[in-house]
Amino acid sequence: MSARGAKKKKPMSKSAKAGVLFPVARMRRYLKGMTHHFRIGAGAPVYMAAVIEYLTAEILELAGNAARDNKKGRVTPRHILLAVANDEELKQLLKHVTIASGGVLPWIHHELLHRKRGGIQMKPTTATTDGPSASKKPKVIPAASLPAVPATPIKGGKAAKLKAVKPPKGFKPSADAVAATSAGGFTILSEKKLFLGQKMTVIQGDLVKIAADSIVHPTSSNFYMGGEVGQALDKAGGKDFRKEIDDLSKTHGNLDTAGAAICPGHNFPAKFVIHVNSPTWSGGSGNSQQLLEKAVKNVLKLADEKNLKSIAIPSIGSGNAGFPKQTAAQIILRSISNYFVTCMTSSLKQVYFVLYDTESVAVYTSELGKLDS
Repeated sequence: MSARGAKKKKPMSKSAKAGVLFPVARMRRYLKGMTHHFRIGAGAPVYMAAVIEYLTAEILELAGNAARDNKKGRVTPRHILLAVANDEELKQLLKHVTIASGGVLPWIHHELLHRKRGGIQMKPTTATTDGPSASKKPKVIPAASLPAVPATPIKGGKAAKLKAVKPPKGFKPSADAVAATSAGGFTILSEKKLFLGQKMTVIQGDLVKIAADSIVHPTSSNFYMGGEVGQALDKAGGKDFRKEIDDLSKTHGNLDTAGAAICPGHNFPAKFVIHVNSPTWSGGSGNSQQLLEKAVKNVLKLADEKNLKSIAIPSIGSGNAGFPKQTAAQIILRSISNYFVTCMTSSLKQVYFVLYDTESVAVYTSELGKLDS
């Protein structure tokens, strides 16, 4: 049979055959020009085109997220720099690359914010102060967001001991902390707005009564409810909440160290409770600090999976876990800040640090002021 009547197949490019968008033939030409004394295999240009295409898509996605977070409709070199600098792997890959007109990451060394003039220590300006008059009025959270602090202290020996703890030497509360609490709201003791818009706020009061989307419960591998937070949740939640804990324990199993699990809340304002197996302090040796960072990251991931907007966190690690309060505060604040910078698309907009004793309030207020936004 003659082949004259047969239809010719439409020629396909190497990129179409490989299923990539970047030009495979051009990659092969560049490889031959740069490595002329080596043999170029047929799969080398295909692999190179696929890798460069993936890296380009990754950078454009992160840069688009940065542009959206900054309310811009066009991706600029500034957004590309933010995308690269806030991703650990891309930052390592492109550490010797200079992006023209990209600028730098916003950062001020905290020593520069603490200048003394005539023996008076200058208070650092945080992201929440917009000018000289911003610190004159104490900022109060509205009643819809947070309930009032209970007038009577929690009964029990532990609460009495915590109340008697003295703040560190040299600690002075801010004007917001000294201001009287209005009826129906908590006074903000300290607050910082991060670069991408999230707020971290230190308040003093009862964790169970805060009207956040979720609250964090530091626990053990078997969802132990005997800690201070656990007892408060058990008392407020009652039988309904205990049933949720039992069901979660059966379906999830034991929590790994730094692992987290979430369940609905009952009989208190928070919609969800995130249980986290807080690691114990090993005296600076071992990987206890890395595990605490991982625990905080796992908590925030669960909140993002549920599309939550606010979360209330106690002083994780500084109770029975044995972490020094200052060390725990530094790790937790740094971990939260790094998570938001890396994630770029978090649903969380507000993080409350709900503390009870004066020492914890002093530590978190001080460390939040030092945190680089």
